[in-house]
Amino acid sequence: MKQLELTRWLKLIIVFAALIGLFLCFVFVPVFGIQVVEEYPELSYMFWPCLIYIWATAVPFYIALYKVWQIVKEISKDNSFCLKNAMALRSIGILALLDSFLYFVGMIILSSLNILQPTIGLAMLIIVFIGIAIGIVSFTLSRLVRKASDIKEENDLTI
Repeated sequence: MKQLELTRWLKLIIVFAALIGLFLCFVFVPVFGIQVVEEYPELSYMFWPCLIYIWATAVPFYIALYKVWQIVKEISKDNSFCLKNAMALRSIGILALLDSFLYFVGMIILSSLNILQPTIGLAMLIIVFIGIAIGIVSFTLSRLVRKASDIKEENDLTI
C-alpha cells in the first residue's frame, strides 16, 4: 500500500471514529438514558448529570483524535519518526489513561450510590480496559518512535 493511500485510509478511520463518538454521545446515550428513566423513574434525577459526565469524558477522546490526525499528517509528509509524533503518542497515552480513570471513578460513584446497573458497569469496565490498553500501546509506540527519531537524527548528522 502506498503512503498516500495509507494516510487517506487512516484519515477516513479517524473521521469514522469521530462520527461514531458523536452518535454515541448525542444519540445512543441520551436514548438509552431515557429508556432507563422510563424503566426506573426513581433515577430520573441522574439523567442530566450522567449525560453531562459522558459528554465531559468525550473531550479527551476528541483531543486524542486530533493528536492522531497530526501524526497522520506527519506520516503523509514522510516524517513518521519524529519527536513531534513521539510527543503526540505520549499525549494520547495520557488522555487514554485519563479517560479510563474518569470512567473508573464514575463506576465507583454509581456503585456507592447503589445505582450501577450490570449493563452499564460492564460497558464502563470495557471502556476502562480499552483505555488502559490504548495508553500502554501509545506509551510503548512513543518510546519506539523517539528512539527511531534519535537514530534518524544521528544518521542525518553523520552524512
